Amino acid sequence: MEYLIQTTALTKEYGGRKVVNSLDLVVPEGSIYGFLGPNGSGKTTTIRMLLGLIFPTSGEMKVLGRSMPKYLDQVLPHLGAVVEGPGLYPSLSPSRYLERMANNSKAIRKAAAKASPELAALETDIAAALDRVGLSKVAQRRSKALSLGMKQRLALANALLFPRRLLILDEPTNGMDPQGIVEMRDLIMELSSSGTTVFISSHILSEIEQLCSHVGVIQHGELLFQGELSELQSQLPTKLVIGVREVEEAKALLLAKYSFEFQDVSGGLFSVSRGEIPIEQIVKDLVQENYGLFRIAEDKSTLEEAFVHLTGVTSDVY
Repeated sequence: MEYLIQTTALTKEYGGRKVVNSLDLVVPEGSIYGFLGPNGSGKTTTIRMLLGLIFPTSGEMKVLGRSMPKYLDQVLPHLGAVVEGPGLYPSLSPSRYLERMANNSKAIRKAAAKASPELAALETDIAAALDRVGLSKVAQRRSKALSLGMKQRLALANALLFPRRLLILDEPTNGMDPQGIVEMRDLIMELSSSGTTVFISSHILSEIEQLCSHVGVIQHGELLFQGELSELQSQLPTKLVIGVREVEEAKALLLAKYSFEFQDVSGGLFSVSRGEIPIEQIVKDLVQENYGLFRIAEDKSTLEEAFVHLTGVTSDVY
């Protein structure tokens, strides 16, 4: 398996405090990797190191198989990024902004053209990038008149101006309305299906859950978990959603027999963490007592539940 991002004991200190502490990341090629953590956990600092914007205190990192920041010039043509708030030229329209950025990156465009001989004319590329992020209708509007969500889209259009093997996104949906978030999700999935590996930091866990194949969870600069999303979710006990006519009687039975803790759902439904108790045994107990069992099904833990279990933090996720 090839890793497009790989770090070994990556560390960053500020004033003697380790903001990122001995981080070992591995991002498989072809994955959508969610980089998660509470506010102030070191996510943006890590991303800035990966992009060569700041230097690590110690440790090693490879991006696209090359040591960074030593081979930054060789990596950049194949790497797109949106980091923190996009810095735009207020008086330039999105079209002119992308033209300016492309002209400032002639070496990148040249390398991209070498890797993709079918690369179109710059004007065509700009129009295609703006259309891809839904900004065609405001292509000639001054950037200072754009909403925060539109500015995020423009930053992404810049990252997509040339074909990329790897896309690094730091809170890409910041400032977007619900429709914009859905469109961003669809675009990321489209990019992934076309072969782009995506490394994304976000606090909107419901979106990460729908998008990502792999996740890494960082807290206080240290990696708490890394692996497939399903592996993280499986660390919590399996829940059962149970539906009965005689709700209180059924709860009393299960509490007395198994010491279950309950969470009400709705319409006669409640959930329990069954641990190692076989479903068949629970069904038998409820049917024998004639409590009117009409539903029983496994319900896997959500990413947010797994995140809270791992970090103990709920305040900045939703």
